[in-house]
Amino acid sequence: MKLEKISKPIFRHAGGSSDNIRIRTLTDAATPSIMGIDVKEFPEVHSVSYRFLSKTYHGVGVINQNNGIEFVGQDLTDSPMTLNSSGVTFLPMEKEHRSDKLCMFADMMDYLAYQTLQKNGFVRLPSDCDFMIMSDVRNFIHISVEGDDYDMVYLYFPNDVMGCTITKTLKDRYGKHAIECNPLYKGYNNLLQFVKAIEITTNSK
Repeated sequence: MKLEKISKPIFRHAGGSSDNIRIRTLTDAATPSIMGIDVKEFPEVHSVSYRFLSKTYHGVGVINQNNGIEFVGQDLTDSPMTLNSSGVTFLPMEKEHRSDKLCMFADMMDYLAYQTLQKNGFVRLPSDCDFMIMSDVRNFIHISVEGDDYDMVYLYFPNDVMGCTITKTLKDRYGKHAIECNPLYKGYNNLLQFVKAIEITTNSK
């Protein structure tokens, strides 16, 4: 199987220093709202700022399994990026208990899009699931093995060539335990674009 590499910058701290990156718990005083959801509701999401080439960027992020940060900007206009070390992000529904259902995403933006749909009730989605964010195609083998432990795996990958290849490969691996979710956002590149289109339609009424 040949997968195209995701073009996404990975920033590393100079000399191993973390001085360029700030991670804070989201507070009432400074709570970002992304796509209409209060991300403070999700304890795994942190306020993140980093400095690069004399400019400071602000947004939110989650910590992956290699202690890197999967970062998205506040306005969602730029592609998500990994700060420090690339790795899979695993977000369990409950800390001490693994669910029997898993939702897989290509990046953090689609994870936030899923949470937006879940909160607003625009469409019916699986609930009580663990979540896994691939972030980089080099993590594909890792996520494919992790999915073996679940009764149901919901695949929310993009509708481009790479996303469809990943979806088909995982569907072949998991068989009846895998659900292809990309028909939900058919006609859109990914789940995020689908959610943005719904918001535009809703706000124009």
